[in-house]
Amino acid sequence: MENLFVSSKKLLQRNILAESIAGDNVVGHTTAFVQLWESLIGFHPGDKLIYERTLALELERLAMHTGDLSAVCTDIAYQLGGAVYGRLRTPIINFMQHWCGSRLSKGLIRVGESNFPFTTALANELTQLLDAYEPDFMEMYKEMKSLPTVLARLEKTGVITQKQAHRIGLVGMAARASGLSRDLRSSHPFGLYAGISHEPVIKNHGDVSSRIQIRKEEIIQSIKYIREWLKNIPEQEKQPTALPLPAANTFTISLVEGWRGEICHCAVTDDNGDLLHYKIKDPSFHNWLAVALSVRNNEISDFPICNKSFNLSYSGHDL
Repeated sequence: MENLFVSSKKLLQRNILAESIAGDNVVGHTTAFVQLWESLIGFHPGDKLIYERTLALELERLAMHTGDLSAVCTDIAYQLGGAVYGRLRTPIINFMQHWCGSRLSKGLIRVGESNFPFTTALANELTQLLDAYEPDFMEMYKEMKSLPTVLARLEKTGVITQKQAHRIGLVGMAARASGLSRDLRSSHPFGLYAGISHEPVIKNHGDVSSRIQIRKEEIIQSIKYIREWLKNIPEQEKQPTALPLPAANTFTISLVEGWRGEICHCAVTDDNGDLLHYKIKDPSFHNWLAVALSVRNNEISDFPICNKSFNLSYSGHDL
């Protein structure tokens, strides 16, 4: 994948490559790429572009966290939770399809422009979606957490201690479940996060239950952010007719907090401004060792929920 970024000569090709790094993290990786490229060419995105990208990041977080809750419930044979959380995820990704034509948000984020401006009509539709989603989600979560049979499978299962998390360089949601405050939205705020004083959700037990709780609280947090942003949609801005060429002999780095954790893209250009080297670091690259540590001294039947509680990306590791 990294070699393809260098060998590809068209910007659109590279933009599509960024969308293809990890299929469940399209917004995160594409935002990292466009931030990097816009830095290379000296382009400063306007309020509308920043708004759409940040909104899409939180919608991706909302959808993927909900889907993960469904998967964990399925792995412990809690069929009601698996069905309800799966049903709740569907309207969110269907909304993305209505917005940009793709349930995984492909085509939405482009360097210097937007082909699918966010409108008041979309805001009204999203508000209605959240109004229907939130009470059903809270009812399902309350029911799930009240069942001893569910709690027995989640609590004290797949533990990663804070010391282990620190030593292996855990990032993102998994790190926060083990007591580490690692969230680029607060440590290196970008997009709309610079204006909201984001407070990371932190848990300290490092088990499957903690990683479930992180998802639940981040879902509620994301809904809060989205509702606030929907009150003030920036006006559509004039898009550039042509973009400058990348700067020569330049090193650029872009950081984005995706739903899984820290995403990093780096690029180096040569004397002509062509890409000399491109490096991608998905949060899964940091976090796979944690899965191996989490299953030690656990029952073999607990492997699926240990694995799914991290939900790491194979493609994000083997680029």
